[in-house]
Amino acid sequence: MRHPQTVYSFRHRSLVAALLLAIPYLSFAEESGRKEEVESLPEVKVTSKAEKNQSSEKTKSYTVNSTSSATRLNTSIRDTPQSISVITRELMDDFRVLTVNDALSLATGVRVEQFETDRSEYTARGFNITNFQVDGLSIPITYGTQYGDLDVALYDRIEVLRGANGLLTAMGNPSATINFIRKRPTTEFKAKVDASLGTWDNRRLDADVSGALNADGSVRARLVMAHQEKNSYLDRYSNERNVIYGVIEADLSDNTSMAVGHTYHQNNSSGNNWGSLPLLYVDGSKRHYKRSDSTAPSWSYWDVDTNITFAELTHNFSNGWKAKGQLTHRQIDSDSRLHYIYGNEDRATGLGLKSYPGMYRTRTEDNVADFYANGPFDLAGRKHEMVFGTTWSKAAVRDFSRFGPIGTSLSSFENAGDFPLPTFDAENKSADFTMRTINSYAAAKFNPTDALKVTAGASLVSYNLEGVSFGDPQASKANNKVTPYAGAVYDLNDDHSVYASYAGIYKPQVERSVNGGVLAPLEGKNYEAGVKSEWFNGRLNSTFALFKTEQENQPQPAGMLGGVTTYKGIQATSKGFEFDVSGELSDSLSVNAGYTRLMSLKGANNQNVNPFTPRNQAHVAAVYKVPSIQNLKLGANVYWQSDTHVDIDLSDGNGDPVGTFRYKQDSYATLNLSANYKIDEHWHTALNLYNVTNEKYLTSLRYAYSGQAYYAAPMSALATLTWTY
Repeated sequence: MRHPQTVYSFRHRSLVAALLLAIPYLSFAEESGRKEEVESLPEVKVTSKAEKNQSSEKTKSYTVNSTSSATRLNTSIRDTPQSISVITRELMDDFRVLTVNDALSLATGVRVEQFETDRSEYTARGFNITNFQVDGLSIPITYGTQYGDLDVALYDRIEVLRGANGLLTAMGNPSATINFIRKRPTTEFKAKVDASLGTWDNRRLDADVSGALNADGSVRARLVMAHQEKNSYLDRYSNERNVIYGVIEADLSDNTSMAVGHTYHQNNSSGNNWGSLPLLYVDGSKRHYKRSDSTAPSWSYWDVDTNITFAELTHNFSNGWKAKGQLTHRQIDSDSRLHYIYGNEDRATGLGLKSYPGMYRTRTEDNVADFYANGPFDLAGRKHEMVFGTTWSKAAVRDFSRFGPIGTSLSSFENAGDFPLPTFDAENKSADFTMRTINSYAAAKFNPTDALKVTAGASLVSYNLEGVSFGDPQASKANNKVTPYAGAVYDLNDDHSVYASYAGIYKPQVERSVNGGVLAPLEGKNYEAGVKSEWFNGRLNSTFALFKTEQENQPQPAGMLGGVTTYKGIQATSKGFEFDVSGELSDSLSVNAGYTRLMSLKGANNQNVNPFTPRNQAHVAAVYKVPSIQNLKLGANVYWQSDTHVDIDLSDGNGDPVGTFRYKQDSYATLNLSANYKIDEHWHTALNLYNVTNEKYLTSLRYAYSGQAYYAAPMSALATLTWTY
């Protein structure tokens, strides 16, 4: 006999899958209902094509007509032999998405693991996402951990390329690559101001001004600013964020242009947690908390300042080729005073929790130089495309730490927030290491027939990691490691294509090994095949993908040493399928939706890998323009994931093992709603409601093997008034 929960989960998955597969046909009734009206109108012929690489804020669509995240060859989503999700500016504005965490929750298959208030990681296809780009330029030496809540005010869109992308990043990773595309100056003058007020004293002001600086529009500039202050549903937690982004573009000639810009991002938090709520009592029984409970005392804080300066020079040749050079300098300064609570409370006495206070001062500096060229060439009487380039990067990390008395007992959990500010010892350098990387790559997209497109390429990477981190030598290097890439797309007809791709996986790692030093490089293979379609004259894109990943030295958390997580490398295989759809079903209905099913996520001994990752995820975000009420848009965003779990090893107060206990989080769904009304040409207002059903769930079980997690926010609201010119 089936367990009721099994039947419930099966029905949920079946319903979600049926809804997603039906999405491209949902507008049939609406279109049929207008058949007589359409037939009475005169015929209109469209002869021009949409220009490639348009900004999503200009098209105001939930999809894009081209992307270069996979190969730097501007191709449509349909012609790219990997699955891609795009979070456009229109989608972010409709649901008042303000942070990267909220934006990536709208990407198919991406799981936002916010395991602390000010630290997040992201997973896709069962593994951590560690490849990040800005305007296609890779950000080096990232752990995949985002410090602070990164703002999206300066971005036009976010592209998520799922699967390995070693061709451009040099760090092939089987999960995904996240590419943040900045807003760019416009020739025409534009201005926009948003003022928002929400739950827990959430106050925000945005300003965005763009236009030409001279009469002929050859010099253009854009300035984006945002300021936000908010308290929280969590006890003692508050946050302030400031963003300034400025960019100037200039046409040096008819074929040559340059751009220089700078981003300043400040994220200051107080009362933030480091670690979180102990999930179990010392006897293994489950603890229960209010959503507002926090271990953080009021004296804790974490301030992060990020400065990014970039310069670009682009030349377009008369034969259709383009050459582009880029320079980027990024500096991140982090200053924190934190309080970690470890141990497990005794039900009878309230004892068992202990204190681990620490202060950290960290500076990360990245320097990147990049050059590439792409363009057409003739072969066997047909046109093809090619790209080649080189990226050089140097990343340096320096970390200084101070500690208070470690192991001081707390009288009970209820007193954790009142823990007094301890005296910290002298500052010591805890990390100082540098990684240098050079990646050269080349790829070509061949068009042997009108229906068949074949992309092939490879990257050649060399790197050198040296230094020390928390007492362990950081020493790893390789020369001329080749990562291959191949893909093919075959057009079945004007609207549907089948595709397949293969990518090698090679990624140097900086995770701390249980045996000391760093883990050996991650290596493996990534396979993908599927069907891509364009609906309604390209206004809607859909993808169905099957994927399989085989890899060695996949990092798996193994414990803690001196307050730092240690890892072991394992073999891991992931396989599954996903469905993604985005765009416009009609003039009135826009949609962004997806479903991911991890059929298997196993290690070499057939053990479950990363059980904190849901094996099923689905989301549907849709906005409808109400015909009967002019200028009113209504939206809904639903996210659902299946159950997850972790196994927690408990010890008593003397360090003796008590046993291993499984902590399970049941499947859950969240619902966000939006309403947007255009008052006149310059003014409109919006109301956004989040977690409308007030679902109570843990934000992440990513590091809950150590027995800790905390709860997501209850229902909240944000009202916005917008002025545009």
